[in-house]
Amino acid sequence: MDSGTLVETETYIPCGDGCSLTLEPARAFCLKLGDQFLVGEGRSYLHEGKFTGFEDLAGKQLPVRFSRRSLWIRPPDRGEVKLARGSEFEGFKTTGCIAAVHGPILQRANALRRPVKVPSDSVAIAGPDKGEFRPLYLWFQCGFDSTASTIDCREWYKSGETAPPDWYCARTTDGVPVGADFTVDPLLSQAGRLVLKSGAVLQHDNRGRTNGQLDRPGETCR
Repeated sequence: MDSGTLVETETYIPCGDGCSLTLEPARAFCLKLGDQFLVGEGRSYLHEGKFTGFEDLAGKQLPVRFSRRSLWIRPPDRGEVKLARGSEFEGFKTTGCIAAVHGPILQRANALRRPVKVPSDSVAIAGPDKGEFRPLYLWFQCGFDSTASTIDCREWYKSGETAPPDWYCARTTDGVPVGADFTVDPLLSQAGRLVLKSGAVLQHDNRGRTNGQLDRPGETCR
């Protein structure tokens, strides 16, 4: 087996708000082997506690082996544990882990024929991680509105139907201004959270709107 670092691990409910209350949660794992990040998931059934205590191993080296469909890790206090390779967990914080989750999603989107209603210069990003309806990905296209100093984004579902638009302030969450030449990183972004190629995150525009128009036109973007 190779040796890899357990970067992050977290328990979560894969189907979000639409889950049955009796559904057992999954545990998502992100591991780093050299320069490669791998993600996987496992579940304990009937309260067997197979993944108990893994959060204490974050940052530690573990024996790891993997195939196209599976991951196997061997913690120091028990036998080898098998995981399903891949994850849709959106709570990872490390950039490499996020990219490992989003990469297969975007590959799936870009392998399909783009709906006629979706502009050719739009790009796919991972869908939102909140709400009962959580599409796997959305097509989106953003433009800089110099008159309002905002970034306006149009979005479409994979069917080609229009999704609700979204807006961002023309600055990052660190307060750095963003100009019309901004470039979004689709691999690290997801609906509701746009990451620039620089790694900075755009400030979401939380001002109230009705039919796309600001409820308070003089209000500062926030």
